[in-house]
Amino acid sequence: MRIVARAWRSPRLLLVPVLLALVIWYVDPAALWAKLSRANPWLVALTVVVSVAASFLSAMRWALIARLLGLTAPRSRLVLMYARGITTNTLLPGATLSGDLLRSVQLSRLGNPFTTSALSVLLDRFCGLWVLCILSLLAAAGVAVWGATAEGEGIAPARLWAYALILAGFAAAPFVALPLGELRHSSIGWVAVLASGWERLRPRLMHARRALLASVWQSLGVVCLSAFALWICGVAVGVSLSYLAMLAASAPIFIMAAVPIGVAGFGTRELGAVIVLGLAGVPGDLATATALLYGMATVVQGILAAPLLCTKP
Repeated sequence: MRIVARAWRSPRLLLVPVLLALVIWYVDPAALWAKLSRANPWLVALTVVVSVAASFLSAMRWALIARLLGLTAPRSRLVLMYARGITTNTLLPGATLSGDLLRSVQLSRLGNPFTTSALSVLLDRFCGLWVLCILSLLAAAGVAVWGATAEGEGIAPARLWAYALILAGFAAAPFVALPLGELRHSSIGWVAVLASGWERLRPRLMHARRALLASVWQSLGVVCLSAFALWICGVAVGVSLSYLAMLAASAPIFIMAAVPIGVAGFGTRELGAVIVLGLAGVPGDLATATALLYGMATVVQGILAAPLLCTKP
């Protein structure tokens, strides 16, 4: 409880309500409430089911990566650990970082080295985001080529290709040799710390390539299910984008939700949705409502998994 109280006193947490309030003010609170109050409840419930399926597949991916790193990682135990991590993400600020730290600690309590346990969580998160960028890139290219949106046919092709080029940069980043090692002697303290940390981590990442490649299939499933859940949220409030267009928009929205300044991604996720879905012609109130419903589905998962925090690790 002391850790929870300290986390909630963090000054960074003030950014969350301010950011979310600014987004709601920008899109008009009355219009947003009208969209949320008319959301299809059956589709909202389906969003929770699809989100749970995506989380289960994410836990399976983490278990596979952990085992390939030589860790003791029974699937059933890691599913429970992953669920506890979701609950922690809804209780503590830091987006996914709080849940990831809990997962690392729990896995180490099975007799595994803490550093390798933390590495498995890092690789799990990295693989998911990397595949997310690739699928969003392919979907954006598909939208640009085939015009696969219901209301986004007026989007300038140049804008779509520029967006795809940005995603391509993120997807290609792991293969670019960056001279970070030379920055270890930088006069800027935090730069030197990050560069030194990367140099220590790089050999482990090279050793873990097999685990990353083996988990790609699970990551594909997780991304497709997560984007499907986001698309359902949009349909529930009246967004008429195709699934392919929503998949194309998913990368920035989910990456923004992972920025470690808020709770369960609220605030940053809605801002990302307003910006990215706005490029596809989606009004701000609909974009915000879509992101909020997705976040609420995550909170429901956290509530459902809350009793597991009281069970034996």
